Amino acid sequence: MGNTDEDGASGPRPRIGDIIDDGQADRVGIVCAQRLGLVFASAAAATVLVPAVEQPSRYLATLIGLAVMLVGFALLTSRATWWVALGTYLAGLATLISLASFPAYDFTAVATVTAVSSFVIPSLLLAIPETRLLLRAALPAAVPVTATAVIASAGSGRAVFVAIAIVGGWVACACAGTWVHRSERQAVVGVEQLRRAYAAERRSVEAEAELRHEARTMHDTVLATLTLIAHGGRGVPAETLRAQAAADSELLRQLRTSGSAGPTTREPPPEPTAEPSRTGDGAAQPAPPSEDGDAAPRWVTLAQRHEALGLVVRWHGTGRLNDTAAHLGDLAAAVSECLENVRRHSGQRDAEVTLSQDDDHSRAVVTDLGRGFLPEEVPAGRLGLAESVRARLDAVDGTARVFSSPGRGTTVLLEVPR
Repeated sequence: MGNTDEDGASGPRPRIGDIIDDGQADRVGIVCAQRLGLVFASAAAATVLVPAVEQPSRYLATLIGLAVMLVGFALLTSRATWWVALGTYLAGLATLISLASFPAYDFTAVATVTAVSSFVIPSLLLAIPETRLLLRAALPAAVPVTATAVIASAGSGRAVFVAIAIVGGWVACACAGTWVHRSERQAVVGVEQLRRAYAAERRSVEAEAELRHEARTMHDTVLATLTLIAHGGRGVPAETLRAQAAADSELLRQLRTSGSAGPTTREPPPEPTAEPSRTGDGAAQPAPPSEDGDAAPRWVTLAQRHEALGLVVRWHGTGRLNDTAAHLGDLAAAVSECLENVRRHSGQRDAEVTLSQDDDHSRAVVTDLGRGFLPEEVPAGRLGLAESVRARLDAVDGTARVFSSPGRGTTVLLEVPR
């Protein structure tokens, strides 16, 4: 299996080295080392500060060493890890050496030696990014610290206790560092896998949406023309049928060559006119009315198309609609499909379309007095109402509600956000 593109979801399991940038790696481990070091170093400094008030010169070197360690831990970041960690480690050794000159009975020095050697300095292990490197660095770094601490506490009789504390502290920090680094890498790999899975799901949804779009396009154009031809093209001039067939042929060519269906509404037939035309039985077919103002071109085009197909449509409110509102193209396409359903299924040759608009929504109501139907009995595989109307409006957060019953006509309420 080969690798996919940068958003690919298939292919081999992502490798850690391909995901984590060395400069940005192990930020969790570095932050843990920084926080633990600051806490332990502050505790050790607090232990020294109390007696240092009475004998400042005696504890001056120790306080300076602890101050340098505090600054080092504060500066510990992913961009300045190695040299800061090394400086902090050396400052810790210097602090232990300064405590070696204290008298044997000075238990403040013993407590500080134990804290610095078993907690403060080994905190740096959490900042080492690789587990193998951590284990290799732990032993060489622990030997000088242990030797210095044992020497510093030898006169107090607590050298064994100090040595045990050092071993326990270094082992605990090494285990904690190993766990943090492995957990962080597993989390990074998991997030990457989730990202790839999301990308795959997104492409799947986009592919399904494209298929549904093409299905709507085919249903609204090619299949509608073929159905009209299959019924003998009654009431439709031959020139209109030829124009529609040519437009459908161009649509199929676009689908075959570019995979994009483009607009789903046809252009009006050749040389259309906004004047009322006549069907085969001589009935008048009004264009969008002028008493509401000038109708927008999209509604004039829609009216002319259905006039040419022999459907009488009475329009209300076209001139009052703001044609710059969002999603009016989807609303017009849904209205067109509703009118096509009226022509094909209602048994009537007339319908009414009422358009309205408020601050939030644009609406269209398509009404006919035809034979009607039960919406819940429409087969699931029918594309007209399900895809060309409901799914089209759902895609833009619109709604489509159908009110119909046998023998009582049909009313479809369409709504899209502005």
